[in-house]
Amino acid sequence: MTTQPEASPAKEAFLQRIRQALGRAEPATSPPDHPPLKTNLVRQEEKLRTIRAKVEARRERNAERLAENATKVGWHVHRVETHDEAAAAVAAIAAGLHARNVVRTAEDCFRQADYDGPLRRARAAPIILASGRNRSRDSLKATAFDADLGVTGVSWAIAETASCVIVPRRGVARLASLAPPVYVAIVGIEQILETLDDYFATVRLEHMKGRGHVAAYANFISGPSRTADIEQTLTVGVHGPGVVHMLIVGRE
Repeated sequence: MTTQPEASPAKEAFLQRIRQALGRAEPATSPPDHPPLKTNLVRQEEKLRTIRAKVEARRERNAERLAENATKVGWHVHRVETHDEAAAAVAAIAAGLHARNVVRTAEDCFRQADYDGPLRRARAAPIILASGRNRSRDSLKATAFDADLGVTGVSWAIAETASCVIVPRRGVARLASLAPPVYVAIVGIEQILETLDDYFATVRLEHMKGRGHVAAYANFISGPSRTADIEQTLTVGVHGPGVVHMLIVGRE
């Protein structure tokens, strides 16, 4: 018969701090109440059907919650009806910055309207910043850091955390959202999920269907770049854009 080694005083003190942060007085005696991670494909597909139905039924509510939470954490939020209005809003942002160089990705949202024409009329030269277009990594990087404004679509937006999720793939270079000092995220109302749990359930189904062949990482943008590494003083815009705009496209 084997016995568990006793926890050291330092380890026990650490675990007690964790329990206090979670609002617990004693160690958990039973597993948490959530579906097992080893759920099968059929159950996961059923879960996603429920999530999709919920997203469809609560589009406007989710958009309002996203806008409210995003404003609280520093996003400049714009609600527009159509992609034509979104294109005009992007051009207005560029004109307000006197931007000369704008980088954007090549997602589906940019096929919904002419985003480049209004930018050119605002004297801002749009450049598609996407891997796989015969451009070297160094060239992409130099173009991104030289830009005054970056514009991308999103893979998902999460109302709970005011996060835009960008999954890098062909046509989507993450530098467009990281390198320029000002960033614009274009969010379709149909792309808004309620919670992080909904997002991870979606990713898990993709993982199961793809037999593990999914994107290695994703970018979560939850407001302007912030850091308190320097003398514990909060500073905005050190490791990424200091000003971020969110365009929510569509209304119920």
